Amino acid sequence: MAGLQADDINEEFLKNFFSETIYMVAGEAHAPVSAEELPMPPAPEVAKVSDEKPKPAVRNLITDHKPISTPVIPHVPIPPVPAKYKVAGANDKGVVVLVTVSDEEFEKLPQLSFLQKILGAIGLKPTDVAYVNNLSGATVKFEDLQQELQLSYIISFASRLDTALPHDKFTLYHPVMLGDVPVVFSHALAKLEHDVEQKKLLWNVLQQVFL
Repeated sequence: MAGLQADDINEEFLKNFFSETIYMVAGEAHAPVSAEELPMPPAPEVAKVSDEKPKPAVRNLITDHKPISTPVIPHVPIPPVPAKYKVAGANDKGVVVLVTVSDEEFEKLPQLSFLQKILGAIGLKPTDVAYVNNLSGATVKFEDLQQELQLSYIISFASRLDTALPHDKFTLYHPVMLGDVPVVFSHALAKLEHDVEQKKLLWNVLQQVFL
């Protein structure tokens, strides 16, 4: 196909493309323009794809959660720990009179005439001793008494005693040393009061310890 010449361009045809007045210069010839010579439109920009992988969002475990309602825990009162021993007396000289009796008998113990005669015979007044009742009836721990009381002597009336300290075998009417604390074991006061022979045995051992 032959190129389009200037003489072939109709003025009315050009008005469809240009609003301004077009002047044709005589003598100038316009060479045909091929498709290869036409200016190419700029290529559209392509977004650069990054090779880096997106980092996962860091989650705050303290704040990024739904609030959880606090469970209601029923209040259960803790039962009191039962006392092992009941103690009476001023204990001015650290002499522990250890018994295992009923509460009623223990209340009368400081006024018990027979016991006060025994204590008076070895030079002790009622205020010199501590009366200790083993409420459970289980074996008394020497170390427990040491923690709770001033302890220089123990006279046990039919109340069992044990310790982690090395010691001689516990025997009735035979003094045993627990560290520097002498311990005397006797029958119960109720039995001792009416037995003359046992009274003599107790008197002999008390003399060894206190006189």
